Amino acid sequence: MAKEAIEIQNGEYIDYTLTGDVSVGDVVPLGTGMIGIATTSGLAGETIALEIEDVYQIAAATADEINVGDKLYFDHTNRELTTKADSNGDGTGTPFAPAGRAVTAKAANVAGTVNVKLNQA
Repeated sequence: MAKEAIEIQNGEYIDYTLTGDVSVGDVVPLGTGMIGIATTSGLAGETIALEIEDVYQIAAATADEINVGDKLYFDHTNRELTTKADSNGDGTGTPFAPAGRAVTAKAANVAGTVNVKLNQA
């Protein structure tokens, strides 16, 4: 009997062919479904490993109040986490990729960072 599933790689990292240049540590939106963190620098067309499971500290939108457990999105234009799912904040704008869940908090109207557990629904 043939196997129904064959492990390809550890799910903590995925191989990804870059659509643009990245530096190590850059956030890479993967469509509108999730994000990855570049583990190495690479040029458009190269395949690199992206981290998709750990906790990372990422800049957060100054205006947003963020509480532990909040669902966060990655605003690819401003290169920061936000509680808004799209560019208009009302479901009518350009969608942002879900980033994960906050594991630290940040007050509203304060510049800062938030620790996020990547890709947690």
